[in-house]
Amino acid sequence: MSRSMSHVAVFGPGLMGASLLMALRKKSPESKLTAWARREEAVRELQERGLVDIASTDPATVVRGAEAVVLCVPVDRMEEVAGAISPFVDAEALVTDVGSTKEGLCGRLEKIFSKHANFVGSHPMCGSESSGLQAARADLYEGALCVVCPTSSTRSDLPEKAQKLWQSLGARTAIMSPVEHDAAAAVASHVPHVAAAALVGLVASEHEAFRSLCSSGFRDTTRIASGSPEIWSAILSENSTAVCAALEKLEGILAKYRRAISLADNGGVRRMLGEAAAARAKLVAEN
Repeated sequence: MSRSMSHVAVFGPGLMGASLLMALRKKSPESKLTAWARREEAVRELQERGLVDIASTDPATVVRGAEAVVLCVPVDRMEEVAGAISPFVDAEALVTDVGSTKEGLCGRLEKIFSKHANFVGSHPMCGSESSGLQAARADLYEGALCVVCPTSSTRSDLPEKAQKLWQSLGARTAIMSPVEHDAAAAVASHVPHVAAAALVGLVASEHEAFRSLCSSGFRDTTRIASGSPEIWSAILSENSTAVCAALEKLEGILAKYRRAISLADNGGVRRMLGEAAAARAKLVAEN
């Protein structure tokens, strides 16, 4: 950003929120940082680690005077927290979030902050299978893609403000509509999580001798299945339409593999595997 935001308020000191505070403390040491946590233990830890100027369980104490407000709570708790802070948010403040779903969430949060029309959705495409403050790190957003999702109701200055905030942390940014985002996130993030969990379920259901063969390939493929069940069940529920559509497509691709393998169509299998390897190489290079 051309200048640091004078006061950033973060709501929820889990992996995303605490990493945001760490990055801001490192990159914008002159900024005032305040944070809200549900538990007093988390408030004390934030203070003891020097991540904030003020931490509190009182939303109004944290949000008053903030130039930017970032909601970092799970998607199924966003509305509750937004409703608690909306009466105290400055009219010109940027309000954004880190939620993994956007269409329904953006519509509901826009209504909550409709008095000043100061909400625009964001989704930083980063994270970890680990969660909580202990998993946070200052470089989490470095090089990550953050999608900003304005709607037809979004105040004109907000998308640029949100992009500058994420860019100040080292993230790349893109603009997508909430609908486009949810369809893309279902394919690129949400269904892979379901697929990883399903693979774990497949192996876990087998005889111990089968499970003993799980090695690095299995660990790499299923790492994300270790993510928080509470967080991920809320994400999948919120984006259920797009996730189910993407799962249907995945089932169709798996059916093609099953059919080719059952028919001993080695050429067909080789072709599909080759196309997948080439596509992955291109995707990794682009991202």
